[in-house]
Amino acid sequence: MAYPDENIVQLWLNSLKGLPVCVKKMFGCYCLYCDGQPVGWLSENAFSLREVGLTDLPAEIKRPLPQDKIQEIVLPLDSYQAPWLPKVIQETANRRKK
Repeated sequence: MAYPDENIVQLWLNSLKGLPVCVKKMFGCYCLYCDGQPVGWLSENAFSLREVGLTDLPAEIKRPLPQDKIQEIVLPLDSYQAPWLPKVIQETANRRKK
């Protein structure tokens, strides 16, 4: 993995304004936290969202199957513009807290 451009990181953080989010560098990417919960990873090429049984994710987004080893949803970096993204990030954090 490689770190994304700093401008991309800032676009993502700006798109999530109003949510308690932050990023921390780790393992060659940025881990995105919401409410203190790790919800995904920003890398050079994509955002990998933790799959936690989300209900607010659009149907056209490919989700992992229950038997898949990796339970992440890979989103293109331009997904920061998606109107559903803040809701999905918050839902992921809420479900991770349980």
